[in-house]
Amino acid sequence: MEGRKPRLDQHRITEAAVELLDEVGLAELSTRRLAAKLGVQSPTLYWHVKNKAELLDLVAEAICTDAFDIDESAPWRDQLVSGLRQFRALVLTHRDAATLLRERPPVGPHRLGHVETTVRILLGAGFSADETAGISRLLTAHVLTSVAGEQPDPAETKAFTDRLADYPCLSTVAPAFGRLSDDDLFELGVKVILDGLAAARKTG
Repeated sequence: MEGRKPRLDQHRITEAAVELLDEVGLAELSTRRLAAKLGVQSPTLYWHVKNKAELLDLVAEAICTDAFDIDESAPWRDQLVSGLRQFRALVLTHRDAATLLRERPPVGPHRLGHVETTVRILLGAGFSADETAGISRLLTAHVLTSVAGEQPDPAETKAFTDRLADYPCLSTVAPAFGRLSDDDLFELGVKVILDGLAAARKTG
């Protein structure tokens, strides 16, 4: 029938929730707003989604749908770099995705698959189970932090540099703080972390 609304189901709710996330941000993503977007009453949503926590898990899964394309014949370090870059690209596609993924633990097959890929690479490189657990968390935190930064306010930056007359070393590097982009910091962090891991593998 022309003009009839599509049937409401969990997939449609999740798609609308992802759209709402991009429109209003995580802090404003509520079941009330989502119901209004879908043209239904809030209680109707709970026929398909148990609560807001489950809704957020579904949104997090939807953001991470794409699997990592990893060349398993490459050295472990190259595999990790490739996976980290692909993960960051996914997070950058949606507003507040980094915050959402920090707040909601992985429970669905897509996010768990991403963790599985990282763990497989690290175990294959010879790291212990404890080391692998810690390294995988460290790498995830680095990716999520690298997309959550805000551009510094020019007035605050000037106020900062004006205080540096008595700090010669800090004065020397202060201009670099402003030049480094989030992309630069991500790549530098990956290099520092993986250089450290490679050194630990040689000396351990």
